[in-house]
Amino acid sequence: MKVYTNFNYPTEICDVVKLFFADATIVEQPPFDIKVTEHVEGTLHTFIATFFAKVEMQYVDVANIDDLQATRLKKRFAKLAIYNLLQKVTHKSMPWGSLTGIRPTKLACQLQSEGLDWQTQFTDILGVSEQKTKLVKTILDTQGELRNKKENVADMYIGIPFCVSRCSYCSFTSGEIERLKQYVEPYVAVLKQDITQTIQFAKDNGITIKNVYFGGGTPTSLSASQLDEIMDCIHFSPVEYTVEAGRPDTIDEDKLKVLKKHGVHRISINPQTFNQSVLDIIGRKHTVQDIYDKYNLAKKYGFDVNMDLIAGLPNESYEMFCHSIDSAIALQPENITVHTLALKHGAALKLQNYSSADKDVSSMVEYAQSALHNAGYLPYYMYRQKYMMENLENVGFCKPGKPCLYNIGIMEEISDILACGTNGISKKLFSDQNRIERAANAKDVITYIQRTQDYIDKKFQLFLSVKE
Repeated sequence: MKVYTNFNYPTEICDVVKLFFADATIVEQPPFDIKVTEHVEGTLHTFIATFFAKVEMQYVDVANIDDLQATRLKKRFAKLAIYNLLQKVTHKSMPWGSLTGIRPTKLACQLQSEGLDWQTQFTDILGVSEQKTKLVKTILDTQGELRNKKENVADMYIGIPFCVSRCSYCSFTSGEIERLKQYVEPYVAVLKQDITQTIQFAKDNGITIKNVYFGGGTPTSLSASQLDEIMDCIHFSPVEYTVEAGRPDTIDEDKLKVLKKHGVHRISINPQTFNQSVLDIIGRKHTVQDIYDKYNLAKKYGFDVNMDLIAGLPNESYEMFCHSIDSAIALQPENITVHTLALKHGAALKLQNYSSADKDVSSMVEYAQSALHNAGYLPYYMYRQKYMMENLENVGFCKPGKPCLYNIGIMEEISDILACGTNGISKKLFSDQNRIERAANAKDVITYIQRTQDYIDKKFQLFLSVKE
C-alpha cells in the first residue's frame, strides 16, 4: 500500500495506515493509493485524506497556542483523518482507534491538562473502544499520587546486556553470554566506573536516586561474584531495588544470597508460558518445573516477584494461554505483566514471517485481564509497541500496594532516569513544557566498553544543562 503526504510527519501517517495495511510505505511521487494532504489558511489547518475516491477531512485551529501544542494537535488530527477514512473503507475498527503512541495514559493526562474530558475525547473523537478507555481510567486510578513527579529525584537503570540464549521473539541488543564471554569482565569493570561516577554526580548535584533497576538482557546471567562486585558500588538504600532475573535457568541460591545481601526487594522470574512445548519452540532453555522451583527459592529469601507472560506465542492455543495465566495466578506473585507479542525487526520470528492469524489474541488478553481482576490484581501500568498483534497492549498487574515503582516511572515517563550500561537511555523531564531530553548509551557491548567515559559525560551534561 503506497501512501503519499505533504504533511511534515509522514511516519505518523504511515503508522496509522499500517493498522489496516501492514505493508504500507511512504512514497514521494505517484503512483500512490492513499493521499493525505495539509491545507493551511492562516491558523486553520485542514487535513484531507483520500482513498478509492473517498474523502475524509479534519480541521484544527492552532490560534493562541504554543508551537509544541500546535504540532501535537496537527499530528493528532492528520492521523484521525486517515483513520476515519480507512475505517469506513475497510469496515474495521481498532481497539485503540487512531492512537499509535506508546503511552495512552500519558495522552489521557495531557488531554485533561488541556481542560478536556479525556474519556470523551478517547471514545468519541479518537475512536478508542470503551473497554480500552475503561482500562486507561483504572490504571490512572491505581497509580493515583504515584504519578506526581518530584523535583531533584531520579531513578537509576543499570543494563546487563547478556543472556544465556536468545528467544525467538527477542529484538533486544543483548547477546549470548557464552559467545561474548571475552567481553564480560571488561564490561563489568567499565560498568562499575559508570555506576560509581553516576552516584557521585547525583550526590554532588543534589539529586536523590529513589529506585534502582537492573535490566537487560538477563542480569543473573552473570556469576554471583560478578553481581556482588557490581552491587558493591551502590552504597545507599533505594526505596525500591529490582533485579531482572527473568530466566529461571540463571537463578541459583548463591545469586539470590548476593541480591539479598545488597538489599534487593524484588526480582523477575519470567515464565512467558507454562507450556513446555511452547518454551522449547521459542528457545527458552528451562522447564516448566524450573519456574516453580526458582519461584519457591526466591520466596524462601523473601523477594517480591514480577512475572511476565506473552499472548500470541507460536503453537500456543487460547486454552494453553489460559492455562499459563491460571498457573501464574495460582503462584500469587506480587506482579504479573501480560504482554502481547510484538514482532520487531531483528527477532527470529519476524525473519521467519511468523503470523498469529490463526489465533484470537484479543480473546487471550481479555481472559487474562478478567482472570487477574477476579483474583484481586490491579492494572497499574501500560505501554504499547509497534508491530503488536491485533494492535493491543502490554499491561502490568499488581497486588494492592505492590506496584513496581520503577515500572510506573519509566513506562509512564514521569521520572528522570540516570542510565548506566549498554542500551540505557538517561532522561530528563521538563513537565511544565511536556517534553523530554535524552542521552543514549551505545547499544552494543564493544562500543560501550571503548567509549564509556564519553557516554558518562554525555549523561552528566544532559542534567547539568538544565541548570545553565
